[in-house]
Amino acid sequence: MRKIYFHIEDTEDQLELWFSGGMSERVRFRPYFYILPEEEGNLSGFLEKERVRKKVMGVERDLVKVYFKDERSMKRAMKGLKNPMETGIPSWFKFILDSGLIPFSDPDNPSESYGIEDLKKLFFSGMIYSEDGFPVEGKSPIVAISYSVDDGPIEVISASDLDDSVIIREFVSVISKENPDVIVGYGQDADEFKHLMARSKNLGLRLSIGRDGSEPMETGKFFRGTIIVENRIRGRANLDLFSVAWRDFPQLPERTWYELADELGVGRPEVMMKFRVAEAWKLNRDNALDYMRKKLSTIIGIYSKIIDNQIALSKMSLIPIHKLLRSSVGEIVEAILLKESRSRDWIAFSSPQRPEESYEGGFVWIKSPGVYEGICYLDFASMYPSIMALHNLSFETVNPEEGFCEVEEVNVEGVRAKVCRDVEGLVPQLVRKLIEERSKIKESLANLKQDDPEYKRLDAAQRAIKVVTNAIYGYMGWESATFMNISAARLTSAYGRLYIKKVRGMLESKGLSVIYIDTDGIQFLGKECENVIDDINSGIPLRLDLRYKALRGIYLAKKKYAHLLEDGRIIAKGFEFVRRDYPKIVKEAQREVVEAILRGKESEIEKIVNKFRDKIIKGDIKREDLIIFETIGKEEERFERMTKGLRVSTWLKAEKGIEVHRGQVLRIIIIKGPGSVTDRARPAEFFDVSDADLDYYLSLFDQVIERTLSPLRVQESKKGGLEEWF
Repeated sequence: MRKIYFHIEDTEDQLELWFSGGMSERVRFRPYFYILPEEEGNLSGFLEKERVRKKVMGVERDLVKVYFKDERSMKRAMKGLKNPMETGIPSWFKFILDSGLIPFSDPDNPSESYGIEDLKKLFFSGMIYSEDGFPVEGKSPIVAISYSVDDGPIEVISASDLDDSVIIREFVSVISKENPDVIVGYGQDADEFKHLMARSKNLGLRLSIGRDGSEPMETGKFFRGTIIVENRIRGRANLDLFSVAWRDFPQLPERTWYELADELGVGRPEVMMKFRVAEAWKLNRDNALDYMRKKLSTIIGIYSKIIDNQIALSKMSLIPIHKLLRSSVGEIVEAILLKESRSRDWIAFSSPQRPEESYEGGFVWIKSPGVYEGICYLDFASMYPSIMALHNLSFETVNPEEGFCEVEEVNVEGVRAKVCRDVEGLVPQLVRKLIEERSKIKESLANLKQDDPEYKRLDAAQRAIKVVTNAIYGYMGWESATFMNISAARLTSAYGRLYIKKVRGMLESKGLSVIYIDTDGIQFLGKECENVIDDINSGIPLRLDLRYKALRGIYLAKKKYAHLLEDGRIIAKGFEFVRRDYPKIVKEAQREVVEAILRGKESEIEKIVNKFRDKIIKGDIKREDLIIFETIGKEEERFERMTKGLRVSTWLKAEKGIEVHRGQVLRIIIIKGPGSVTDRARPAEFFDVSDADLDYYLSLFDQVIERTLSPLRVQESKKGGLEEWF
């Protein structure tokens, strides 16, 4: 049997490594940090200490390395010290750095690299029953679980009634029998596992799905306005694909499995909202079970599309896959920088500087709202990473420690700084290495067919490199970064503004009309896009590429435009129909109007608008068409003003006894009655179309359509065409 390391579990005083097939190895690892010798007298509670000579951000220093019994002892000792070093690095990751462990490799033969296809996987999804569509933890039963092992058929466990004890027992039995290394689902940590754990407790059962028969243990962290809950399953990597959607697909309004499926081109069934489950279960159970099979098939399809990229990031960063999925991009970049700094025998030292104020980012400009034809969209290839490599911008080279290097003073777009000129920074070295590595991979891809397994692996690797490379700039301005350097981030963005403005000048000197600029991209009117690229690239030290050509585009404001590409696709940015805080019927109407404008079918706009207006006026719509989504991003007492989500939360607590947790996504309908719109926000699960304030939705519809048509209205008003429609 192959011995593939894939999973790590940490407790206060030990680590446990897991390998394919259920083999494990426990490791005693003593937490440690470094201090300057002058602080040695303030130490307490340590096991051992030693004098060492290490580089702190590139500068050699005498240090004291101090070891502790466990994390608790180490944290107590930190309180009496001014500048302990490497205290922010988790002990499990220090162990990985020190031992050289690489995910998906054989520790006894590190040169042998494997993939997740070499591990046994169990995919699953569950259906939770509730009469009103608002499942209550511990009370709402699990009526069906669909599952599949590796490439096997999809099976469904279900109950003939609402007694889910049979389902829970069989699910535990399946996991015990199949003994998977990996469990995969979509949103299971905050949904299926939460309900399975609570129902098991209420029924006096044990959800014994760990490799030692243990139950899942819930943990979690706050991330981007939601709670990324983690249920740790001993000996198994629990992969919740929702966390990948939240991190890597910010353009999706709700990050649901069906949105991600559409984004990735994965087939899916029509969505069954939670408030439709009870009706479906009572009236047509076979259809409900078939839906469960199709939903899991979609989740498996999503997994197949995104997992190789996640495996590549795991190998690059050394973060085990179950932690990688729940890591932010900043955490992934930090892990890679820590790995690179450790290979140079550096000690990571958290900079004492903190951002006192925000700094100017990329240059964003629009000529004027309107509809344009024949658009060329150029953008810089890895703009910020290339700037950092070109100008030697790194956390230790911008405003460096005195005596570290010879410096030159620069002034870019009004941003002044000192930059090393005789010592190359770690970030430029890393960026250059990553860019070269990606170029080599892309050369290899050119010689492979897309259905070749090697093509899939290499393509995932080059995309992972791109993610990391482009994120390094943002990382240096991230206030939680160990290697933060606000001056370096500020100077990088200043160079970006300098170069994009220079390109604008070069295009306009050729008589071309620039219509839009956003950070690293520039859009202008012209049919021969490629003809100008070589001339521009010869005049700047960065490289511009053609991103795409658009037959037509509509621009409403900065960061709000849509393009019709030559292949017929439509790409939109900033419109209401790509946001979550607008109801479906408004978004569908705007999408159709925008498409009509882009395809030159302005004569159909009146028909489209009237069609959707009539639906709202007559109430010829479903509850789903009126729902607004909002995430509760903080505790109730921390809200400074009443919001729709907060109003729904307080109503649920007062009227139904339901507690809403931070990070929960609420489905909201605005009902009829007195008071403001916010006062009349209610949970969609308990109200229907007949309760809704359709006048509010009609007003919202008119406002959105008015904004959407405004660029076209300006042009058509001169012809007397569009104004008379409304």
